[in-house]
Amino acid sequence: MKEKIYRFFIGSEHLRKEFFKELRVLILFTLGFTIAFTWRQTIFDVTESIVLFFINIQGEATLSIVTSTLTTLICLFFVYLTARYMVKLYG
Repeated sequence: MKEKIYRFFIGSEHLRKEFFKELRVLILFTLGFTIAFTWRQTIFDVTESIVLFFINIQGEATLSIVTSTLTTLICLFFVYLTARYMVKLYG
């Protein structure tokens, strides 16, 4: 009876390994998201300072839009570079 219950919930050794692999990915994703959320305001403030240095914008809404756009473009550039070199290294 114990063996049947074990197989019902756990399955085979392959499923057990896959479960722990997915659990590890979930934990890493959660920690990465937490780190990104923590640094969000700092990155925004630094980018805002850079925008104000080059462009004198008076409106808060306009400044926020320009800063968010610049941050998005920089991040997309890094995503592109990462994807390109990951394909070259592991593709």
